[in-house]
Amino acid sequence: MGQFRINTAAPNLVNICIDCVKEGEYSGRIFHKYSDKEIPFHESGHMISILDQFYNKINYPQASTKYRSFQKSKKEVPDLTDRSKEEVKQVRTADEMLKPRGKEATFILHVQYRQNSTWQGKLIWMEEDDEEAFSSVLEILKLLDSALERE
Repeated sequence: MGQFRINTAAPNLVNICIDCVKEGEYSGRIFHKYSDKEIPFHESGHMISILDQFYNKINYPQASTKYRSFQKSKKEVPDLTDRSKEEVKQVRTADEMLKPRGKEATFILHVQYRQNSTWQGKLIWMEEDDEEAFSSVLEILKLLDSALERE
């Protein structure tokens, strides 16, 4: 894994495989320990949405704020952070999850905190053995953009 220590015991470790970069947007696949299938995404916003839903589903790291919405719904929206309804089970090892590679680039994302309505943690670019800390989702997107520009 290069010179960086990846905490393979982290429950929310994610492998982001970028397969296509076109006009500033990228698409690819996401891998995590709780699914034996790849999760495709078609743009950066879609990728962030998938990851946010994943963190809510496993309730780790716990979000320090709840999202508000312009939609006033009388329907009861299921609380994805309520783990009592459905326990999430690990179906793949960290090594299996970290093995796939993207055609353009591969990144390992470890979100350590979800505070102030954003994420904090570290992003590892596997092909370049480069690790960067980030303090917001916007910073993740900027790091991905700068890495994919160099490719």
